[in-house]
Amino acid sequence: MLTFEPQAVLAVTSTTGMGELPDNLMPLYVQLRDLLPAALRGLPGGVIALGDASYGDTFCAGGEQMRELFAELGIVELQDMLRLDGSESVTPETDAEPWLAAFIELLG
Repeated sequence: MLTFEPQAVLAVTSTTGMGELPDNLMPLYVQLRDLLPAALRGLPGGVIALGDASYGDTFCAGGEQMRELFAELGIVELQDMLRLDGSESVTPETDAEPWLAAFIELLG
């Protein structure tokens, strides 16, 4: 039987609709919230959010929801959430590399 013993938690999400998490991420969100809270308390974590700044108040709101969940679960945010603006970048994976490198370095 496999055991779940994470050393860190990283969420990468977009935002859909009126600032919601994507439908395909909701099962994971619910599992983290309802089934695994004790396993995650005190772990280091971070969030990368994808969005479009032209949506104003809902820009990267999906990432904010994950960030709030992480805080509720006691996951320790290692660095500020990375907000990637799809209206400014066509290569978010490349734009995320410096943030990811810093995240990995902070993990030690």
